[in-house]
Amino acid sequence: MMAFTHMAAGGLFALQAIPFIAASPGKATFLLGGGIIGSLLPDIDHPSSSFGRRVLPVSLLLSATFGHRGITHSLFAVVAITLLVWFGLAKTGGYPDFVNPLAIGLSLGYLSHLFADYFTNSGVPLLWPNKRKFAFFFTVKTGSISEYVLAIVLYVVLYRNLVEVVNI
Repeated sequence: MMAFTHMAAGGLFALQAIPFIAASPGKATFLLGGGIIGSLLPDIDHPSSSFGRRVLPVSLLLSATFGHRGITHSLFAVVAITLLVWFGLAKTGGYPDFVNPLAIGLSLGYLSHLFADYFTNSGVPLLWPNKRKFAFFFTVKTGSISEYVLAIVLYVVLYRNLVEVVNI
């Protein structure tokens, strides 16, 4: 999937958690922002991805070591990133009220990326280091018209849910 599709999915995943986690607009913003940012993180292993280009040395190292859709696209990575973000943000101090929503948003966004890639032809190695890739029986080719249609649907659903959650 392309970055714009992942961002819609990440926002949608995070948005579903707002009623349970974010009691204030500030917390909701951190949760939603975390979901959108987290949705791009797994592609850090792809040097030409939106996120990979921004951290190119790290992206090149991960790509050379694990390849694209390796460790960063696994359930192991979801747990590792969640723990790193949670403890890392907790240690920084600053705005402790926003640590949990941001960490949860990043984790949900990361998970949404794997979920979205599960619907692509390439699948995802959920059980890494086992290299078996899992894919849904109905897949979408990355960059195809069907992905653009899917992205539009996700953005419409995201907008409708956002309107409902914030009562606009």
